[in-house]
Amino acid sequence: MKEILKHIILALTILNLPTFGLVSFNPALGSLASALSLVSLVLYYFFIKKSKPILPLLLLGILYYSISGFNFSGDLMVFIKDIFRYFLFIISITEVAKNTTNAEACFYLLIGASSIIINALMFSDEYGRYAGFYINPNRAGLVCILGFAFTYRLASKKYKIIAQLIFTLAGIATLSRYFLLLLLLINITSLFANRKNIIGLIVGALGIIIIINTPAFELNKDRFDALESFFTEGEVKTTTITRESRQETWALYTDVVLNNALIGNGYGSMQGQQADTVGIKVGVHNTYLMVIGEAGVIPFLLLVIFYISLVVKSIKRFTTNPEYTYLSLIIATYLLVSHNYFYNYIILFFTIWLYTKVSINLDNNNLENE
Repeated sequence: MKEILKHIILALTILNLPTFGLVSFNPALGSLASALSLVSLVLYYFFIKKSKPILPLLLLGILYYSISGFNFSGDLMVFIKDIFRYFLFIISITEVAKNTTNAEACFYLLIGASSIIINALMFSDEYGRYAGFYINPNRAGLVCILGFAFTYRLASKKYKIIAQLIFTLAGIATLSRYFLLLLLLINITSLFANRKNIIGLIVGALGIIIIINTPAFELNKDRFDALESFFTEGEVKTTTITRESRQETWALYTDVVLNNALIGNGYGSMQGQQADTVGIKVGVHNTYLMVIGEAGVIPFLLLVIFYISLVVKSIKRFTTNPEYTYLSLIIATYLLVSHNYFYNYIILFFTIWLYTKVSINLDNNNLENE
């Protein structure tokens, strides 16, 4: 029963099935998957050995929602539901995360990445950026780079190379600039752990070559041409690469943040939910700015300290578990390009997973994935 519930929760969380069902099929299917996720979490929490919730995330939620709620003027029921879902998840998922091995996490991420490739090859569209189960290409890019980091713990070299190629192909199909940047960063960082990890760079280059030379991948022409310009003769199309950059989006909210940095501007004000914040309905695409902009400096400092601490603790384990460093860098930097932190269950799950590995004393069977 314990293992069945765990895998149901992992599939629903890592594969983003409730949202996928809601958007791609019908609201009833999405609601069913969401209800199944809720019930599974509750059952796992009450019938399996309980773990203490991650105190920094618990305190962060309390501070963020209580302070941002003072200036909230939207639908109260939506606000209450968001609070309930956040606390239920971080309290119930801790034991699941502790009992999830590296190999199991990599397996579900691999399924998710495969859905992106299937989306690109069999269900191509004019948009030309693919996301599979994840709907949003940027979130799909996150899944691919997380999966790539986990491959460094796979025992079989053959499976490791195959998995890295799948994650690379899927990541490129998202045309996420974040994925491409982190792919390069993780590959370079991995060389400090083991020079043999240069195979990751080779696999990455192979993936790009396959994408460029496979007409079946109908990718967004502007972004694809910009990517291809790095590997062919001629001018590199930097204008396309930097168009609609996150820095431009952050700049829209600079005055809003500075004008009320102490207690923020209220829940939803930095997420595009309130169009009058900056005149257009676009989110800030930065979790750190979102938190200080909506709830002020206190939860912001807690968030920053928490993730800096996570990175530092992971680096201390670099010689024995270098994948922890890769994961901490991925999670901490992803918060720079997204503003859906408190209901992004993938990022919350892997934050808790990593925290349990680097901050909680576990026995050897839990520390190692194989």
